[in-house]
Amino acid sequence: QENFKSWNDALKAKDYEKATALYSASDLSFLPTVSPDFIRDAPSAKRYFQDFVQRLPDGKITADNVQCLSEDAYLHTGMYTFMTGPEEDRAPVSARFTYMWRKIDDQWKIIHHHSSVVPGSGNAKIVDHYPVAQANFKVWNDALKAKDYDKVAGLYSSTDLSF
Repeated sequence: QENFKSWNDALKAKDYEKATALYSASDLSFLPTVSPDFIRDAPSAKRYFQDFVQRLPDGKITADNVQCLSEDAYLHTGMYTFMTGPEEDRAPVSARFTYMWRKIDDQWKIIHHHSSVVPGSGNAKIVDHYPVAQANFKVWNDALKAKDYDKVAGLYSSTDLSF
């Protein structure tokens, strides 16, 4: 779990460069949880993590198994739950994982990583509300700047309002 911790710490720190550096640059097979892509190279992994760290992920292994394949390779499989989203609106994502780690130039590197949402876990689709929130704030702010108070008032719920 030490290698997982390094990977998870890089994600929590939003350090996509460090996360990407844990993957093999030449022999990679990566099927991420929140992407339809089959990633085969470091630049694609970097692009994925640049986006993924914006979700503020923090993973915890809930069950796992390690199979030693040789002194330079092991398979780490199991289940993990990621908390994602801003502090005031965190949401859990339960997923299955497989990592194949290989020692390359005396450093442990991920050569295969597959992660998928647990079927029937109620979190099959991760919804990113940040762009919607930004757009709604812009509408509200623009109306406020224009002193269009009726429009500002119309943006508030008439039944579910709290300050």
